[in-house]
Amino acid sequence: MSERAPESAPSRELLLANHAFPGEYIVKAFGPGTAEFRAEVHAAAAAVVGGARFTATERATRSAHRMCITLVLAVDTVDEVIAVYHRVAVVEGLLMLL
Repeated sequence: MSERAPESAPSRELLLANHAFPGEYIVKAFGPGTAEFRAEVHAAAAAVVGGARFTATERATRSAHRMCITLVLAVDTVDEVIAVYHRVAVVEGLLMLL
């Protein structure tokens, strides 16, 4: 894959140096505490790895205005990790992606 990852994604080299593939990879998306944000983040992950290959947990701020969604992905390749970053990075309302 010659496409460059978004700036918020780790580099391909860093991912390969620090993670075993296939394996688990965690992505955290911070944004508004809305059902729409949740649905878009879930849809972004499912579009890459399928609904059965990720779990999601969330934690809201006390005011519930913002949330952090933690995606635990079962990935086969580094390309899947980069693709998830690409898709989540364009979710409306995204504040931070780790």
